[in-house]
Amino acid sequence: MIDAMKDILLVALFLAGVLLPRCSGRLAGAGSETTNGIVGSIRNPDDSPAPNTIVKLFPFDYDPVARGDLGSTGVDTTDDAGAFRFTQVDSGSYSILARNARTATSLLITDVAIGNGDTLTTVPPVNLTGTGSVEADFSGTGEAISGYLYIPGTDIFSPVGNDGPAVLDNVPSGSFSTVIHATADGEQRNLLRGEVTVMPGSTVTIPYPAWRYSRRIFLNTTPRGAGVMDDQYGFPVLIRLDEGTFDFTVAHSAGNDILFTKSDNTPLPCDIERWDGAARRAEIWVKTDTVFGNDSAQSITMYWGNPGAVREPQAGAVFDTAGGFGGVWHLGDAINDSIRDATGNRYDGGSPDTACPPITEGLIGNCRSFDASGNYITMPNTGAGRLNFPQNGTYTVSAWVTTDTLDGLSHVIVSKGNVQYFLWLTPIHLNTTPLWEFAGYRDGSGWDLSVQPASVRQWVLLTGVRDGSSQRLYVNGEPVDTLIDFPFTAARTTTSDLIIGRFNDRMASPNDNEGYCPFNGRIDEVRICGIARSAAWVRLCYMNQRAENKLVIFK
Repeated sequence: MIDAMKDILLVALFLAGVLLPRCSGRLAGAGSETTNGIVGSIRNPDDSPAPNTIVKLFPFDYDPVARGDLGSTGVDTTDDAGAFRFTQVDSGSYSILARNARTATSLLITDVAIGNGDTLTTVPPVNLTGTGSVEADFSGTGEAISGYLYIPGTDIFSPVGNDGPAVLDNVPSGSFSTVIHATADGEQRNLLRGEVTVMPGSTVTIPYPAWRYSRRIFLNTTPRGAGVMDDQYGFPVLIRLDEGTFDFTVAHSAGNDILFTKSDNTPLPCDIERWDGAARRAEIWVKTDTVFGNDSAQSITMYWGNPGAVREPQAGAVFDTAGGFGGVWHLGDAINDSIRDATGNRYDGGSPDTACPPITEGLIGNCRSFDASGNYITMPNTGAGRLNFPQNGTYTVSAWVTTDTLDGLSHVIVSKGNVQYFLWLTPIHLNTTPLWEFAGYRDGSGWDLSVQPASVRQWVLLTGVRDGSSQRLYVNGEPVDTLIDFPFTAARTTTSDLIIGRFNDRMASPNDNEGYCPFNGRIDEVRICGIARSAAWVRLCYMNQRAENKLVIFK
């Protein structure tokens, strides 16, 4: 069947004017037309002579479809001693392909150089080995594929289509750095982005052949990297691209051809938060099933350069509700759009035009700027949703924040009501400097407050973790042990919608002059999770998301 397909392809390409004139007479190489010879011997795998082995001599860049049949001058059969000989060979670079039908073995010798002058080049004895296959599957790549694959300097080729993998059979075992995809319009492209090794009886699969470029990205959790000793599961890794790590000119204008895989070529879901080709920057979240602790060898692969690729929304798979994510807001959405929740819960937010926080540059892509005058973002219908947690439940609340001033007032970052849980900046506890604070409310008795002195004009990752009756605040991945019991007698209420940038009622604190406590500064990457994240998870988030990323290494 494959041979018939090859014959049909040859005829079709000939009619299309693709075929070049066939070789005749002497075998033309890449140099002058002096007369030279090549001799050598072929041996079986057991090192005995290999008689009756067909040996073919090809120019190093030989295309079996465009160049056609070698004719008699480029073919010889070994004698009883396994010897072969070619005469009247022009100077240039060649490859030698030998096949023995009786033992189903073969070999390929490349870079056989023939110089000027009447010289005889002797090839050292070479042993036949078993063969394998190389395949490339273009189906489902988003564009119509045609033409053929071939290994230069051989007669090995296969037609290409979208109906299944193209298979190069009977490939001699060894290492290859070139497999060419030739199209009917004359384009030729090497599908290999590195070297592959063919083993006897095995098939090498070229991963994602429609993507032209690839790069490995390493995840370093050793003490010199993120410094996380335990494995983390279902972790969204932030990948930042800039002109130093990525060539935006050869990718789709919206990043639609970006693809990430594990080391075994399994695709990984990714969520593009921002793609700015003009400014040469992008932020992409990639879900990894496992980030190995204390490891620097783990890698993922990024592919790009497929003009026909079509991207399907994957944010819900990256921030999977099954992995504990209740709501994730990157806060970089276009100003007139709703504020997208990246999880499958779709707790999208919004605010009136007069109260909509403007977009500005954040730590991770764009973020929202809050001016302490009451602008905010509310997530409707979350009062009774999956962002509700019982008093002694398990949950995690986190956000990146920065403020330029400490004005002696309280400013809410994110809240699910003043008497349920919230993160804020406040000066009213301990009568000291303003504090970053994570609060969880106890029905009728008051707040558990985890606090840390606040800083200005620098991005800070605040993470509040509630685990049953205990809770902790992490600041930039480090735990804070200060816990305050602040009494209050109101009933615990869970009906408030989630709000970013203020409280949704005026019972903001015992001091009612605090009002709605609107935030003053920038907020980025707000997350609510329905599980108590571990200290290692929180640290990994910080080390990965900080401006100087300590997890991701481009090589």
